[in-house]
Amino acid sequence: MQSEIPERYQNNPLLVILENYVLSAIGQFPPEKAAAMEEVILKTFGGTDWKATLRREFDLPDITDDVLEKMWKQRREEADETQTEITPELFAQEAVDELFADLGE
Repeated sequence: MQSEIPERYQNNPLLVILENYVLSAIGQFPPEKAAAMEEVILKTFGGTDWKATLRREFDLPDITDDVLEKMWKQRREEADETQTEITPELFAQEAVDELFADLGE
């Protein structure tokens, strides 16, 4: 049985790759998924490190991971203050939507 692709990713499958990058940067990406992601990214784009390859392909600065970690910490603090819930996956979606708003346009 084939699973459906969520609507969010139908028109732009790069979103899932970028969201996985964000999850990895904030320490919320399981190692087994990172290994699979590395295989796909390196096979597609070349390189030796999947995250460095994505930074190169999307023209991201080397400090991107640090920036994302700070954003994640701030977002969790905001969620605590407002007594709302933020999951790593939701944060990844928000971060990608904010940082790559023009992706696919």
